[in-house]
Amino acid sequence: MTMMLFRRAKETDLAGILHLAEQSGVGLTTLPKSRELLAKRLAWSAASFEKSVQAPKDEYYLFVLEDPDSGNIAGTSAIEAATGHDAPFYSYKILKHSRISHSLNIRTDYEVLSLVNDNQGHSEICTLFLQPDYRKNGNGLLLSSARFLFIAQYSNRFAPTIMAEIRGTCDDNGRSPFWDAVGQHFFNMDFAAADKLTTATNKQFIADLMPRNPVYIQLLSQAAQDIIGKPHQSAVAAMNILLREGFRYNNYVDIFDGGPTVEAPKQSIRTIAANSLMVVKNISDDVSSKRFILANTQMDFRATISQTIVNEQKNACILSKETADLLQVKQGEYIRIVPLQAEPATSTKVRHE
Repeated sequence: MTMMLFRRAKETDLAGILHLAEQSGVGLTTLPKSRELLAKRLAWSAASFEKSVQAPKDEYYLFVLEDPDSGNIAGTSAIEAATGHDAPFYSYKILKHSRISHSLNIRTDYEVLSLVNDNQGHSEICTLFLQPDYRKNGNGLLLSSARFLFIAQYSNRFAPTIMAEIRGTCDDNGRSPFWDAVGQHFFNMDFAAADKLTTATNKQFIADLMPRNPVYIQLLSQAAQDIIGKPHQSAVAAMNILLREGFRYNNYVDIFDGGPTVEAPKQSIRTIAANSLMVVKNISDDVSSKRFILANTQMDFRATISQTIVNEQKNACILSKETADLLQVKQGEYIRIVPLQAEPATSTKVRHE
């Protein structure tokens, strides 16, 4: 089984990431199908990695999953250090209300969508997309969860709360029932055009056009009501990975497609709480043991899934030469290690945010 390499993205990855963007469909707003916009994101990421950071601000960290045998870029994922740093971060919060008529003995319970900035300032994991041919062998877990080992290593760069916006429902033609029921009436454009504008602009148009009054869910079409807070079919496995990490749905949804927002306290995320910092005691030609997610501790971040022999009492481990070379670590240096979770049964479909 080929070991895949999760690593910091480089400017030379532009063509590979653009190819991923072209496969990703509509709704993955942080992976634009534009060479120019992706080049800006790569430059933003490169500057963030080199920046001296005391507290999270406007940093963005972009990663890729590389097939070392072919050099193919199989997937991508990212972390935004603080949402809404340069532009407001909008969500819809689902609020429950009740009205009672005592004279008629009637009680009515209903829900509304309220436009809020409650998630402003959280760190956001985003931009996750994995090529269909690579949706196997734990690659989805590596692409998603290796980010948490980076957060564990550089905790001061990230907020106390980590969140993710899961891609909501839209069809193969890019039509969203939620958008058709809500946004379409205020923005006078289709879902794909609005989705593109969120990446290409400073999002001021949202503040200008979005309705400020609550939206009564019961007045929306049944098709829209049915998908509020529900992930796109292709995002179910990715959401399950996050739920297994300790993320929880918090009754906030995306203002465009109605997809769910999930969040978790940083230190409670499974991979962050359960990982260990271990010294590489020895490097062997071959190692046979359980599989773990392993990562170096450098800003030139690298992670993989591999077998390793662990001595928990001494916080030490033995790596294979192939693994050590892939992570670019030497004997006596430190790595972060976390036991590998089983992938969700639907892991053949990994796409979210």
